[in-house]
Amino acid sequence: MLRCSHVLCKVDDIAAVVRDYRDLGFTVEWGSAPGRAHNALLWFGSGPFIEFFELPPVFGLLRHPFGLVHGGPAGERLARWARPGEGWRDLALETDDTDLARARSALRTAGLPVSRVIRGRRTRPDGARVRYQYLASRPAGLPFVVSAYDPPQRPARVVHANGARAVARVRMGVAPADRARYAALVGEDRWLSAVPAATTGVLDVELEGLSGPLDPRKLHGALLAAAREERG
Repeated sequence: MLRCSHVLCKVDDIAAVVRDYRDLGFTVEWGSAPGRAHNALLWFGSGPFIEFFELPPVFGLLRHPFGLVHGGPAGERLARWARPGEGWRDLALETDDTDLARARSALRTAGLPVSRVIRGRRTRPDGARVRYQYLASRPAGLPFVVSAYDPPQRPARVVHANGARAVARVRMGVAPADRARYAALVGEDRWLSAVPAATTGVLDVELEGLSGPLDPRKLHGALLAAAREERG
């Protein structure tokens, strides 16, 4: 069964993002050694996390070669990730398996067009190697699918000085043409709320426990706010 794994925010300068989010009271973890990292992670004690990533627009030129190797949906996804501008760019659904072969077979049986399984890895700041797999769905606005990290990566304890405890809700805009595929891919998910929209993609993210508003000048395009029930 797939469930919300994490929300991805495209940024122009990953070092500036880490600095600004720490200023906002978040505990942010570099994806790799700070001098060469292209991503950073904002974990919570449970539930979905947030990933910030930096990818120059020139990578969009690799859409067709990447698609030839991994399947058309993968090339389309790469082009989406590389598109200029900051802000929410994608959402990942995860499985408990470290291998996506079974998930891919189930999605294809359900009639969903997906890429081949793509193997990824990164080296953490402490030198430990992390392995994972992912596959892309079509159209590229729909969530993609990731495996469990090998080894698991969630910290044993996560504390944010601003009080944030967890992702309460992710609002996903879903275009009329994508509703059937979105429903087949996502099903029921406690963290996702689908709303009608002109285009499919992440709209905003609500956080539990925030002690106050966040300076939008430091969010790098991510629409983040306190959970609505907490705002009253």
